[in-house]
Amino acid sequence: MSRFMRLNTKTLLLLYILSLVGIVNAEETSRERLIKTIILENGFTYSKELYLEVDAHLSAEGKGFFESKHLSLNGEIACVTCHNAKSGSSDGIPNAAGIGGYGKGIDRLYSGAKIVPRNSLALWGVGSKGFNTLFWDGKLIFLKDKTISQFGSTAPSSDPLITAVHLPAVEIRETLEEDSFIAQHKKENAAGSEIIYNAITANLKKNEPDLMSSLAAKKNMSIADIRFLDVASAIAAFIRDEFRIKKTRLEAFVLSEEGLTKTELRGAEIFYGKGGCSSCHSGGNFTDQKFYTVPFPQLGFGKNGFGIDYGRYNATFNPIDLYKFRTPSLYNVEITSPYGHSGSVATLSQAIVAHFDPLKLVDISQYDSLQRHEFSKVMTKSDMVGKVNYLTEDEVSALTVFLKTLSFKK
Repeated sequence: MSRFMRLNTKTLLLLYILSLVGIVNAEETSRERLIKTIILENGFTYSKELYLEVDAHLSAEGKGFFESKHLSLNGEIACVTCHNAKSGSSDGIPNAAGIGGYGKGIDRLYSGAKIVPRNSLALWGVGSKGFNTLFWDGKLIFLKDKTISQFGSTAPSSDPLITAVHLPAVEIRETLEEDSFIAQHKKENAAGSEIIYNAITANLKKNEPDLMSSLAAKKNMSIADIRFLDVASAIAAFIRDEFRIKKTRLEAFVLSEEGLTKTELRGAEIFYGKGGCSSCHSGGNFTDQKFYTVPFPQLGFGKNGFGIDYGRYNATFNPIDLYKFRTPSLYNVEITSPYGHSGSVATLSQAIVAHFDPLKLVDISQYDSLQRHEFSKVMTKSDMVGKVNYLTEDEVSALTVFLKTLSFKK
């Protein structure tokens, strides 16, 4: 019997016991104790145990680079443009707005920025212990026995977050304008990207001399010897610090520091029981870091054009991976809207509904033939059948309330 089946069987048994519990105070305490047991058995990890202090002394310099438009060689955009804490660590809009615009969020979208056809992923916990699969399509995965990335066997770092920082910096439309220099070196090999990284580093040395001087001093090296890897290490340190997992009300509940409301407890039972949410949203970061097809409507022109996004297939070219996307973390999920790989779902309750009643979110009569064809394929390949049971409106509401206990305490 697989580990998942063992856990699921035990969870169902515990939830059955919960259904027999009365409403007197002593029995209510037993109910809470059982829920805590289920939470822990599904991999819950305390926030202080998730933090990795990798290059923590570089966080201040990393913040400067994260906010600097000079990290973009020619695009006038910074990391913070699409990833800021005020917008839930993403940008608050469906598809990311890359180069060619100004401002942030919806203002940037309306200003003529070039669209990056996926929703900006939230950054909460991406540098945490055990967070080894990054980006919607998992184009970067660090396993014990192998590393999968666009760098092939030459990943710049053994740290997944440091390696991940390298990728947006050389993404055309996202941070790069395809001028003659970029076009000349636009090649599918690591050597071509190294030329771009050297150019970005030179740009930072010219336009951010104080930052580069401070970084050089911290790393006990000369400014001339600084490479993009050093800059990426500092940015990763800042991301780990700024977007680290902090104590939530759920953690306080597990620690018996405070209780949950009746509605929150009911939502927890649905999350770990009938809703089947924990079959994918498990572990310390509330993601199994695996890939599934969830019938979210497609918004925008899509990664593959014509309103189509093949998801993980774009990274593996394996037909079994068509329309699959990585399970997102649920920390601070109430403030990371819109949801889905293309940001097509506006509210948390709608995101839940998409897992078991996706047709409620679309008006098929407004779809053209190609849209109907594609959505039918997504529905057919959905991994949610058998994982997520039908939920009533009250159950969706309770589950939504429970998910808000994963927000950080003020």
